[in-house]
Amino acid sequence: MKIKKNAGKFGLRWIVLLVLGLSSDVFAIQCPSDNFHGFVKEFLAKPEVQRAFTASPIHFLEVVAEGSQPKVVEREIEVLGGGELSAVSPEVVEMSSLEVKVQPPNKIFVRDRAGELLKILTFQKADCWSLSSLENWSLETVLDSQVDASSLPPGERSLMRGKNYADLAMEAEFPASSQLYISALDSYMNGADKGSIEAGYQAVLLSLSGQAPRLDDARILELLLSAASTSGAANLALANFYCDEGRYDQVRPCADPQKSLNALEAGSKLGSMEALNQLGLSYERGTLGTKNINRALACFQAAAAQGFELSKENAARLIAKNVKTESSNCLKQEAN
Repeated sequence: MKIKKNAGKFGLRWIVLLVLGLSSDVFAIQCPSDNFHGFVKEFLAKPEVQRAFTASPIHFLEVVAEGSQPKVVEREIEVLGGGELSAVSPEVVEMSSLEVKVQPPNKIFVRDRAGELLKILTFQKADCWSLSSLENWSLETVLDSQVDASSLPPGERSLMRGKNYADLAMEAEFPASSQLYISALDSYMNGADKGSIEAGYQAVLLSLSGQAPRLDDARILELLLSAASTSGAANLALANFYCDEGRYDQVRPCADPQKSLNALEAGSKLGSMEALNQLGLSYERGTLGTKNINRALACFQAAAAQGFELSKENAARLIAKNVKTESSNCLKQEAN
């Protein structure tokens, strides 16, 4: 009788669980670990753990196309799509060279090195950890709406992806913003590897801004030299890099004044008024080894004639000191 009584209680309990809609799997799976790293290891590897420890509803973010522009959409959903977590399994990560970074106290960042995938998983801790938010920042659908990929030169799609990531990063909150800048850099570098000079130049600018990881100096110089062949702005960046080597927090003499001067002259000849103005400042102050106040005024006046306001102010300042251009010209080829 005692056995039957206990069996009856067990049967009643089972009926109650079924009425409540609870699967026996919930009770079969224990919390893998109170430690976040230990929990994540099991969560990423086992779909049954993912099902058991994913909140419902869950906060879900994705980027969709609104016309040709990316739009961030956030909502609460009952169940994640089947593919949202499959990308983080160890098998898929190994085959696709994804990078999974566990970021205490409660986040996972998933990305690929081409910038095509970026997901942010956020967990909350109660009795156990549970996935409470998934952000899918991938932009491939948006890019497909912006332009026919088959019509793009190699690397241009990656350049577009990088620019979209950078735009989104300016509006996003931390830590999503920092991850978006990293994906922007990855996209630019992927574009540069495919032959896009502009993508390489944008990678350098983003890297030197401090918003994304720092590229090594040899790679920065390589990308700047490539862009400088056709871009005045790239020559200006190259001139600055020759001087400060991208280390803006250090006050020191220019590391390579002659190369910096040459880059400013090349940038000026390619139409960069900023380079022309900076060339004038270098002659005025002698910071690049040559001090020539008359030539400085010639540089300021040349840029001012093109409507560059800062050069107008600089020219007026020197004229007020009775400086004259006389027969001096700004650029060497004009002086010959």
